[in-house]
Amino acid sequence: MQAQKTVSTFAMRFVVVSSMVFLGFCALLFFLGNNSASAEENNDSDGVKVFQSDDANSIIPKPGSGTPPASATDRGGALQLTLLGLLVLFPIVAIFSIRRQGRKSFGKT
Repeated sequence: MQAQKTVSTFAMRFVVVSSMVFLGFCALLFFLGNNSASAEENNDSDGVKVFQSDDANSIIPKPGSGTPPASATDRGGALQLTLLGLLVLFPIVAIFSIRRQGRKSFGKT
């Protein structure tokens, strides 16, 4: 019975700390995102204008300007999507594995 109470106390502490951190980040983003000084235009320019080309010479392609992937190695092809899936899957598997091992060892003591 004591082990169950300890687990629930730990879980409650984790939930409280996680929610406090999340709310802190939300508040930080809210207050930094509404900064009126960063939204104002800079009118005291020294006359230097930055040239921004609008043709297709950008690193980031415009939506709808590309071609669909023809092979697995192209951008957006099967290999790139597989890599994305693995990068998402491995941390999830690791977290569940660590939690399972922790529960196993916690139950033995």
